[in-house]
Amino acid sequence: MFRAKLYVDLECDCVLSEVTSRWDTTFTVAKEEVIDDEYIRFIVDAGDRVADFEAAFEAADEVTELERVDGTRLVLTKRSCGALPIIRRNHGMLHGWDKVNGNQRVFEVVVFRREDLRGIIEDLREIGSVELGQLTPYERPDSLISDRQAEVLEAALAAGYFEWPRETDADTLAEEVGISRATLLEHLRKAERALLEDSLSKTGRSNGTTPNERGFLLGAAAEGGR
Repeated sequence: MFRAKLYVDLECDCVLSEVTSRWDTTFTVAKEEVIDDEYIRFIVDAGDRVADFEAAFEAADEVTELERVDGTRLVLTKRSCGALPIIRRNHGMLHGWDKVNGNQRVFEVVVFRREDLRGIIEDLREIGSVELGQLTPYERPDSLISDRQAEVLEAALAAGYFEWPRETDADTLAEEVGISRATLLEHLRKAERALLEDSLSKTGRSNGTTPNERGFLLGAAAEGGR
């Protein structure tokens, strides 16, 4: 597995770009999920701009659902600009937060293989420019997952279960490994969860923005003001 940080400058505008540009702010997006490969649902922490953000999102045609979670956070569903479905389609998993400023995005992702990361970058370049800012190999401690979970995970990788489109299905893979489909899926889910939790705990998540991220996120604004 690998952890990667991607800096993306999208070619298309969306309501998130409009909101951050209008109020000259940067925010993080969390709890993201893809719906039918076309819509995304996520939580935005709007801080003291929550009322302004709420009004802007309510007026946007691309936003289909909106709800106030608490004093500063909103959960909304909108048509995707394409980035998150691309990450999911190439077997990437969001690692922490998606940072937003105008058309700028910083994604932290976890991938099983370099091929998955290459697929994410190649597909993202169809909707904007992409820079790989950090790539860290992840080595699994022997005690993190069971031998059986490791065996099933390795068999799934070798058989192309994580490819897009998949080169095998759960029923075929379960038969090859010699277990039921339900047991196979349970092993895969537990292994994936254990690996992700360990990866997150070692890296440590923060809502803060690093100097490199600030330079990337604020660079476009500086250029626009010249």
